[in-house]
Amino acid sequence: MIAATEIQRLLRAAGYYAGDIDGDIGPQTRGAIRKVLAANAARLPADWRKAGAARQMIMAVQVILTAAGFQPGPVDGYAGTLTRQALTEWRHEQATGRRPAPWRPDDVPEPPDESRPAPVWGGQRDMDRRFGPAGGPQCTRGRVTPPWPMLLAWNTRASVSTISCHEAVADSLDRVLRRVASAYSPEAIQRLGLHLFGGCFAMRNKRGGSTLSTHAYGVAVDWDPERNQLKWTRARARLGKPDAEEWWRCWEAEGWTSLGRARNFDWMHVQAPGL
Repeated sequence: MIAATEIQRLLRAAGYYAGDIDGDIGPQTRGAIRKVLAANAARLPADWRKAGAARQMIMAVQVILTAAGFQPGPVDGYAGTLTRQALTEWRHEQATGRRPAPWRPDDVPEPPDESRPAPVWGGQRDMDRRFGPAGGPQCTRGRVTPPWPMLLAWNTRASVSTISCHEAVADSLDRVLRRVASAYSPEAIQRLGLHLFGGCFAMRNKRGGSTLSTHAYGVAVDWDPERNQLKWTRARARLGKPDAEEWWRCWEAEGWTSLGRARNFDWMHVQAPGL
């Protein structure tokens, strides 16, 4: 949950609220939330007017963070990993007057001279050559049906019937998931959190970085983000434990790369062949 005082600070920073920062979600705060949503109705889910007060508050937070240049993910009213990360970065900027510095070892700026080698983990020019432009229609044209029941990690009331990904990696992703379904029982899948889908395509930068994420090309997938948080090492991450070894073998058999196994952070994340 996001504290009521923080919601009021966000509303005030965006110019929608002039009341006290008292944590009381009263008529003035609710009125400010309605103003945010009404002014941005085209960007909201179709059912936003029917959403409860708590979900509408999160939508307002997501709208404000997006407008301020942060990346909270889709405006859906659910505070998942991306929303919490964006809020952390907003807090940092409020406290220090500047955005957090990039910290990721794989966040290497593109060389200005195309004749120079791209970063080890693939620069944007290389990604564009191989997969087309980030955010293009090819990035979500692939369709994979999960072979076990999946839920959205940030809203477990919503099921996932189809994973949309880059058309070039859809067959490979399908083969990986079928391998996993053969390797693990339904109970083990639940225990490992493999039923908690953390997203594939997202037009955004790397979290903790300043260059485009492989998610912006639809060639990366996140799993159970709550128990595999960005900076957690294998000592803490659920998918860094021994019983997840076969999970990673299934991906590696298709040439996919785990950032957890390669870098020992972001154990939720796996990215497509050759990256």
